[in-house]
Amino acid sequence: MNQHTNSPIDLVQLNQISEGDIEFEVEVLQVYVEDISQRIEKLREAIANNNLLQISQEAHHMKGSSSNVGALQVRDLAVQIEGLNLEQDLEKALNILDDMDMAIQAVDGFVLQKAAKLSS
Repeated sequence: MNQHTNSPIDLVQLNQISEGDIEFEVEVLQVYVEDISQRIEKLREAIANNNLLQISQEAHHMKGSSSNVGALQVRDLAVQIEGLNLEQDLEKALNILDDMDMAIQAVDGFVLQKAAKLSS
């Protein structure tokens, strides 16, 4: 989380990509949350199927997209999955995914708050 605001998003990073356009921020983050949520499910399936290549690819993608929007906690969790010895630590990867689910819920809540401000 952003240490200064307890935000699940690095607001400086988000502002840089949006140039202060709040509607654009909401749109980008909504797409991000949807994409990451789908990728978490794909990761769960890949872990269940012991598909180490897919696990690595999904985690790598999540790391990049999370960095781009400033979702640093999710990025750090994806880095953790990438750093695991997947042949030995699939259970740990599942635990990290549970943490990632909570982090994405926080991002989604952040997006809902931003969207509500736009409509008021």
